[in-house]
Amino acid sequence: ERAKGKTVEVGRAHFETSVKRYTVLDAPGHKNYVPNMIAGAAQADVGVLVIAARKGEFETGFDRGGQTREHAQLAKTLGVAKLVVVVNK
Repeated sequence: ERAKGKTVEVGRAHFETSVKRYTVLDAPGHKNYVPNMIAGAAQADVGVLVIAARKGEFETGFDRGGQTREHAQLAKTLGVAKLVVVVNK
C-alpha cells in the first residue's frame, strides 16, 4: 500500500471522549478498490470525501462517471447521513 501511495484495505483507528467512542475508517478511493470503499462506507455515520484541486482532476471527478461523483452517490446510497467535502491542493 505505502509503496504504491494508495489505500487498498480499510484502515481503522479509535479514540474516545468522556461521553463517546469514535472509530475512524480510512477507505480507499482508487477505482480498483471500490468494493473496499463500499465496505468502509457501509459502516459510517459521517463521511469525509477528499478531492483533488488540480485543474482537470477536480472537473473530471464530477463528470458523468467520475470517481468523486460515484463515491458521493455510493456514500448516500449506503446511508452516510453527512458528507464533508475537503478540497486538497
